[in-house]
Formats: sequence, structure tokens, C-alpha cells
Amino acid sequence: MNTFVALGLAFSLLASSAPGLPHRDQEPFDQGLALFDQGKYEESIPWFEKALVRHPEGSNILWNLGVATSAADQHEKALTYWQKYRKLRPEDWQGLPRLIQTLQALGRLEERDQILDQLYQLRKGTTDAEFKKAPVFCREQLRVGGRRVLVYQFFEPEGKWMQFYRFVVTDAQGRQDYFISLGSYDMTTQISRELGDIKEDERMYHFDGYYQEGLHKTFGFLSGKTTPAYDDVRPTFMKILNGEIEASSSSQME
Repeated sequence: MNTFVALGLAFSLLASSAPGLPHRDQEPFDQGLALFDQGKYEESIPWFEKALVRHPEGSNILWNLGVATSAADQHEKALTYWQKYRKLRPEDWQGLPRLIQTLQALGRLEERDQILDQLYQLRKGTTDAEFKKAPVFCREQLRVGGRRVLVYQFFEPEGKWMQFYRFVVTDAQGRQDYFISLGSYDMTTQISRELGDIKEDERMYHFDGYYQEGLHKTFGFLSGKTTPAYDDVRPTFMKILNGEIEASSSSQME
């Protein structure tokens, strides 16, 4: 598994401990954490909320409430908690993708794009080495056919095998099973230009699936002068994941 995927999965549904809480606050927090770890996200929420009443500036409590309410599809609540977390921990860039995911789930796309701009601006001026080196961020979490899907966007696509978006489909244990990506490879683009399929100032983009044991599938192509916007390609990803678009070719990778 690629490093960025491992990191992304780790942050996607991860409860956070809260060291240093006063003893009277620790008990409800621990109860919530125990339920969360069992996958009982909705049941964990009242316990975390009880801990928050006693410790309203507990950023770890807010983090867990944001994750739990998101996992329970209580997105309006989640938005409140992520906004509060952001105010308490403005230096933590991980809070911004959470806001982006929540606003996406609520269909508040204009606000989502404002936070997206903030994320890129923050990265441009950050002194946080880990943030600066992070290749991707998780911009959406959803369920397709009963399976969790994590959507990653590459901060700075580069190289001859560059990718822009990656839809990671997880198994029952929350590990990567396979992924569908939008990529643009130098070789494919050059061949397409030489064949006259695209203009010299355009690139060829393609939807690819990468599966267990090296199986690779191509689902389609598109071309353009600029990187396709997420909202423009998301419907195609969804059709691929729902089986509405079949692969045009498949091969075994070495």
C-alpha cells in the first residue's frame, strides 16, 4: 500500500485520546472512546458531548465528536464541531479537509471551495514540514454499494505518471481493496498528440482502476488544456464504482 494511502486511512476514522483531562472528564470520554472503537459511532456521541460540557475547550473531544458525527451521517452536527475545532486549533491543517468533507456531504459546495482555497493557501506559507511534504488530502468520504470510499486529491500532481484524484475503496477492515484514479501520463499524452487525437496544448486524461494482484483496468479518456475540476469528473467516478461504466481494456501489471 502506498504511504499516502496508509496515512489517509489512518486519519479517516481515527479516534483521538485526550491525555491530561481531569479525572471527572476522563470517564465519559473513555466511555465514548470504547463505543467508538466498537464501531458504535452514534452511541459514542452523547458520551463525548458529556465530556465536552465539562471541558468545552478540549480539542481532542471536539475532534472525536467531529469524526463520530460524520461517521453517523449527522453532518450538520459535524460541521459545528469541526468549525469549533478549527477555531481552537487553527495551526492544525488536518481540520480543513474535515470541513471540506462535511460541506461536501451537506451539498454546500461554494463554502467547500472557500475552505479548499484556505487549505492551499495555508500549505503555500506553512513551515510544517509534514504538511509541506503531504502528497494528498482526503476531500470526501462516502459509501458506495455499502462500502466506504475515501477520495484523495493530490496537492501538486507531478512526474510522468501524475495522478489528480483517487477514489480508494476499502474492505470490511477499513483497508484499501482497490482504487480508481484520474491520471495523465506523459507517454499517453505524447502518443495522442502524434496521432492527432488531441492538440499540442492539451493533455490526455484517463480513468484507471488498480486492483489486487496487479490487475489494471482503463475505463475511459478525456482531454483538455487544464486539469478537470473535481465536480466535473466525480459523476464518472460514481458510474464506474456503481458498475455503470465497464472497462475498455484490462491488463496485468508486472
